[in-house]
Amino acid sequence: MQWVEEARAAAQEQMADPIVAVGFLQPAGSWGSFGMSKFSGAAGTVAQSKANRKAKGLAKGGGFKPKLAMLAVTADGITVFSATNARGGKVKVGDLIAEWRRDDLTITTQPGRLATSVTIDVASTGDRFELEATMMGGGFNDALLAEIAPPS
Repeated sequence: MQWVEEARAAAQEQMADPIVAVGFLQPAGSWGSFGMSKFSGAAGTVAQSKANRKAKGLAKGGGFKPKLAMLAVTADGITVFSATNARGGKVKVGDLIAEWRRDDLTITTQPGRLATSVTIDVASTGDRFELEATMMGGGFNDALLAEIAPPS
């Protein structure tokens, strides 16, 4: 997909090591809170707020410009950039948010109907980030999921 390759190229300009996969994550529970908001706006807002807290600043749902976490994976590390939807079906790559060595991470995934939950535990800091990769949209997160949590 062209917009994914454009985002990857924008991230690569900021990184020395070659990127092997990219993907875009949102706070875990974003799809559920979206569905809940169709029945009760207040309940959907509360659920999204809770999901945003679990993402710990890597991504933020709700409002007019949700912030995504763009993960750029290299052979030895994962770099996280902020990203937002832009005009023309594109993604704007923003600021560097985090960088980790892959051997410092434990990443677990759990496939679901609309999204795959992605939990990132950082051993050196004890931080935990709960996100999800949408499975809609033509498989643009497939390469990321295969790289960060290969089947055992």
